[in-house]
Amino acid sequence: MILRLLRRASDDRSGGAAIEFALIFPAIFVLNVGATEALEAYEAQRNVAHIAAAVADITAQSRSVTSSELNDVLSAGVSMIHPFPLTGLQARVSSISASAQTGVGTDWTQNRNYAGGDSPSVPSGYLQTGESVIVADVIYDYKPTFGLFLPDTIRFTRHAYSRPRLSPKVEKVG
Repeated sequence: MILRLLRRASDDRSGGAAIEFALIFPAIFVLNVGATEALEAYEAQRNVAHIAAAVADITAQSRSVTSSELNDVLSAGVSMIHPFPLTGLQARVSSISASAQTGVGTDWTQNRNYAGGDSPSVPSGYLQTGESVIVADVIYDYKPTFGLFLPDTIRFTRHAYSRPRLSPKVEKVG
């Protein structure tokens, strides 16, 4: 009797699909959550790179800038982080030039919530005597939505360099 019951149960295929789904669903769920976290982190990193490039590029299109104009440029850059939260976003724009007397030095800098301890810089050999560059530094502390696979906070740091277009150096006035 028990043997006949076991044989009949092994021949019954009516719940096979439900059992297969129950076994496969956790793996599919984990893959989807992991892919979503990775994609969002990549998107945040790309947004940070776009902010740095845009801030440097917009600033380099002027002959001179004021503090108010630089604040506007930094604010416009901040709006590019959407759809991610603004908290944790730091931005700085600077002008760096090279001269025969002083070497490479910072002409001016303007920041928005920038707490990075480093001073603006360019790679060694990037500037020759008489040249200048606009440097944008952006830091963003990204917090994953789910936090199941990625660390609690990922710090993205990007630097962008843009040569002045209309004059040898972008001057800060006022």
